[in-house]
Amino acid sequence: MNKTDYLRHTLDRILAIPISKYPKVIKHLVKRKVKFWFPMFSEVHLSENELCKSIGVTNQEALVDYFVNRKDHKFFVKDDPSRRASYVLSKSSDVLNRIKFTCDQLINHKFDVLGSGLVDVGDKISWRKDIKSGYEWPQLHFTRLKLIDLDAGVDIKVPWELSRFHHAVVLGQGYALTGDESYVDEFVQQLNDWWSDNPCEFGPNWSNAMEVSIRAVNLIWAYELMRNSVNLDKKFIFNFVKSLCEHGKYIVRNLEDGWPGSNHYIADLCGLVWLGIYLQPFSESKHWLDIGLSKLTEEIALQVHNDGATYEDSTSYHVFITEMIFWTYMYCELNGVDISIKLRNKLIDMFEVISAVVRPDGGMPLFGDCDSGRWITLESDRDLLWGGQDPCGLLFAGSIFFSRDDWQSCVFRSNWDVKRQELSLWIFGDDIGDVSHSSLESDLNSIGLLDSGWYVMRGQDSFMVVQAGKTGSDGWGGHSHNDVLSFEFVVGDRLFVVDPGSYVYTQDYALRNMYRSTAYHNVLQVESEEMNRIPIHDLFRLNNDVKVTVNQWVNKSLSPYLDVEYVSDASATGRIIYHRRIFEYLIDFDCWLLSDSGGYLSDGEDFSSELSIYFHFAKIPVELNGDMLLSCCDTGSNIAIFPLGGDTNKQGSVDTNASICNGFISARYGVQEEAVVLQYKIFATIRDVHRTILMPFESASDLECRYNDLLKWIGAK
Repeated sequence: MNKTDYLRHTLDRILAIPISKYPKVIKHLVKRKVKFWFPMFSEVHLSENELCKSIGVTNQEALVDYFVNRKDHKFFVKDDPSRRASYVLSKSSDVLNRIKFTCDQLINHKFDVLGSGLVDVGDKISWRKDIKSGYEWPQLHFTRLKLIDLDAGVDIKVPWELSRFHHAVVLGQGYALTGDESYVDEFVQQLNDWWSDNPCEFGPNWSNAMEVSIRAVNLIWAYELMRNSVNLDKKFIFNFVKSLCEHGKYIVRNLEDGWPGSNHYIADLCGLVWLGIYLQPFSESKHWLDIGLSKLTEEIALQVHNDGATYEDSTSYHVFITEMIFWTYMYCELNGVDISIKLRNKLIDMFEVISAVVRPDGGMPLFGDCDSGRWITLESDRDLLWGGQDPCGLLFAGSIFFSRDDWQSCVFRSNWDVKRQELSLWIFGDDIGDVSHSSLESDLNSIGLLDSGWYVMRGQDSFMVVQAGKTGSDGWGGHSHNDVLSFEFVVGDRLFVVDPGSYVYTQDYALRNMYRSTAYHNVLQVESEEMNRIPIHDLFRLNNDVKVTVNQWVNKSLSPYLDVEYVSDASATGRIIYHRRIFEYLIDFDCWLLSDSGGYLSDGEDFSSELSIYFHFAKIPVELNGDMLLSCCDTGSNIAIFPLGGDTNKQGSVDTNASICNGFISARYGVQEEAVVLQYKIFATIRDVHRTILMPFESASDLECRYNDLLKWIGAK
């Protein structure tokens, strides 16, 4: 950015902040400036004497003895991780091969980080390097670092992800399953190397409290899985405890509590709770626990809608935050820490959202941003999961913890895989009991989440989920996309129409903006307008231009109906953009009818605009036959999409120009694949209605029969 662009960028941000939020914003900015000018006052480094004194022991050996032999702390795998691992193996026999394969890669320093592909990083791991671009951040105090350079093509999330140490938990699982001490040796070597390369508060991996929190929790899990190893010597254990104490001191002094609140702040607070429990009786631990729990209850009330969805307008971040809160809640209960009933009820509501929105193929729709963020990963197939997350595994664990058989039915209704049980096996062990999904009935009701604007509509064997929510994060839109009135569509357990995802954030601002643009969603676009203005260099903000109105919502079983529209003042011409879409399931023909109208409200009813309607497809073969698109999967269900024209009630109206374009989808952060996009281009007035049919079919004869019956019905109607 040149100086002029930077000034415009800064002014736009200032003007986008509601006046009522200025005190909170200013307070947070002042705190950051103080840390920049006076970094010595945020010093969190601990000496050996300070640590021993703060825990109430006289020397290093006494501290280690206390930590190793304490009986008042409870953990998920109890005192014998190998016994828990044996139980996991008895229920999921392939887990050993998958874990060993990954552990062997880790020992050889081969990492796949956020779409990098498998990279051999050499004997010494460069913890501050983006292994995708090769850029390495300097070992400066975190207040002196420039983390983002939009013109450099580097991604700070890559070193962050590696330093979250999710992979250390895999090494711990490998040790618990096999007893192979080489996995412990690798953990010790890596962590010693990380401490040397990342002194407390120095380097990019100390740049925000969220990263510090996630790292601390994963290191705790990794250590607990290896706690019985003879290769964890006293010096390492002392340094491990010391480092965790420094992590906690950093978090509490660098809380990300500005406006708007985000998943970062929730992660900070969850990290404080974990460290407040794990490090007792460290002198600051009770303070951390008290702050974490009290602020967490307050923040969840602000960030979670009454319908249970998080307010960032992202399904992926909803799963991420649910994961954080769930793990933290379980850890508290395990150690007898009281949690407010309000937090418990909010957590249950958040699970209800996942149970409603999770697709029949087991993935979450990708509304809003997806960075594949995780709190803890225990499943052995994370790199194969849609979105890099495990909503079914999380929901299954929640069903056990809260005794909710109805959530289990949602999991088993999805494309069930025994690997979705691994998370629960590691958490609960044989307390999980025997679950027979054959006895659980599936609830096929459509569901509307009115606060978040997510609507789940179910046909006989089809599933449509619609995004009709307002701009997230109090209108700031940090993780929102231009996806209002977009949808995803599944038949059976096959995904057909998909939200393309997010791909990357700061690595490439042009791609970042492309993936959050209007044309990269399954919507109608007026001319080439964006429904919300996209600040080119402000990658975590959207202008709050769209105003959504739900005209009618009917969630009748197998007859769902949604009529919703929006207006937007995003156009540079000053005209008001308008789009109305009606979603309707026609049970007699087992198909879906989309009725679209759009244009500029200010141009009058007889003014024609160029309208484009986009359908982004998953990785399936398709062909275009005139105006009809047909999927060409060899087995199972297929889909036909075709227009019924405008008010002429004819298929193949002369007003419609159909084409297949090349596009991309990104099911996980940092990974993109080529895919096809169906585009219908029409010229229409604002009162014209363009109708599109989505018809699942099993055979050509089945399609022909129902297609002809539908046209007769439309003609008669």
